[in-house]
Amino acid sequence: MGKIVLVHSAANATEGHLLQGRLQAEGIPVLAKGEGDGPYRMGPVYLWVREEHEVQARLVLAEALEGGLAINEDEFGEIEDEVVDP
Repeated sequence: MGKIVLVHSAANATEGHLLQGRLQAEGIPVLAKGEGDGPYRMGPVYLWVREEHEVQARLVLAEALEGGLAINEDEFGEIEDEVVDP
């Protein structure tokens, strides 16, 4: 087993868990640590991956943080075409 490396420090739990989900969606196992204790979890979240996934994880995170995964207006038309009225 390889060692784990820190690939991102998120400022808050929301950002941290969204990015954790994005990495997992790409098939990258990720460990999230931090966000404090108690019912109102606040604070940074640190994302760790195995060193063999580091490069791929950093690429996915960079694209996500730069907005490269956002839905643009052209894609909304495709979504509306698929929506079925109840």
